[in-house]
Amino acid sequence: MCDAQTTATGALILSSFKGKRKLWELTSKLLCPVIGTCLTTTEIRKLAEKIADNEVARKSDYWLHTWVVSNCDSKHRLSVAVQKHLDRKFAAAIKRFGQVKCRDELKRVWQQHIERGASAEALWALLTHPLCDLPTQDMAYEAIHMLSHQIGAGQRADLKRLHDAEKELVALKKSLDKSQQKAHQTISDKDRQLQLMQQQLADLKAENLRLKEHNQVLAQQDAPHNHSSQLQQLRNELASKTSAVEVLDRQKVQWQQKLQASESNVLGLTQKLQQQQQETRALEGFVKQSLSPCNGCSADSCRDCPDLKGQKILCVGGLHRMTDQYRELVSRCNGEFSHHDGGVEDSRKRLDALLWSADAVICATDCISHDAYYRLKRFCKQHNKRHLFIPSSGLSSFAKAMDDVANEVSCISL
Repeated sequence: MCDAQTTATGALILSSFKGKRKLWELTSKLLCPVIGTCLTTTEIRKLAEKIADNEVARKSDYWLHTWVVSNCDSKHRLSVAVQKHLDRKFAAAIKRFGQVKCRDELKRVWQQHIERGASAEALWALLTHPLCDLPTQDMAYEAIHMLSHQIGAGQRADLKRLHDAEKELVALKKSLDKSQQKAHQTISDKDRQLQLMQQQLADLKAENLRLKEHNQVLAQQDAPHNHSSQLQQLRNELASKTSAVEVLDRQKVQWQQKLQASESNVLGLTQKLQQQQQETRALEGFVKQSLSPCNGCSADSCRDCPDLKGQKILCVGGLHRMTDQYRELVSRCNGEFSHHDGGVEDSRKRLDALLWSADAVICATDCISHDAYYRLKRFCKQHNKRHLFIPSSGLSSFAKAMDDVANEVSCISL
């Protein structure tokens, strides 16, 4: 129920609600953004299987969204199930909002959640709060409406970054193929040359041994004076063969070193390609999840989007202009985002406080001070804090790190 105020003309104006408001008590204008923002496609399908049947759950994403919205304007099994699910999902936010005792404080807490990307939990906790009057709910509706436009702009930017990443991946594959072909040809040539030199070396060693044995026989015999010139000739030939063997030994070592360098180069290019492919797949998952018909719902399936389960993610370093995009990725993955610029303007004390409160730390090593880097690394090892180092501030590297955090991949140390 709600309080009512009467204007001078006798018109009745709803001002605020007594007690916690239910889903079916919201106006029809609010149901669409609430369902679209607060429920994922996977959650809607599970509710459809539970309340209706498997045939309904296999309908399209848009059909399911419309079905839930149209059936939540009154109290029955579906609306009650959605109400219970949202209360469980956003219990922490409801508790935080429940501590607010005045309308100004309610608006301030709402704005804090919006600024850190927690729009879904903030929307549900605000609209069901007893102090939420009509002007406050209109403010929330307008904010979510404009946020949907910003998400649309972000989708276009994500698609462009994905296109650029795919082009880079194709170029890298071509470069790797050429390098591999060249390396394989070089290795093949070096193998043939090495085999030839080894055969020559074996022949020379055999000849050298024969000459040594012959020299020893001549030395043991009391050869006549006319054999001295032949003996000297054999000694000179032995010295020449020994020098040739030494040259071949050095060449063999050089070819072996070049062969090892070629194999190392091929391995490095292969690892770089694998890293690029992983980052591209992670970015593709976020782009698919962002192509939603209504406020962030996945057009294909939310199963591709990693679930951080409410973890607090701290990003240290990175480009300042990418902070909003990092925040958006963390928000889409059901996480809380915080940032420290790595020592450019933010203080060292603030870094320590953020490290204590974070569940996982992602550090962009291409844009961070030495002091912040070593303080972060030392702190995370001492306190067994999950941390990952990414080589660049690009969105694809950050998306890959988000996927690793959600899947509890071991931390990467540099």
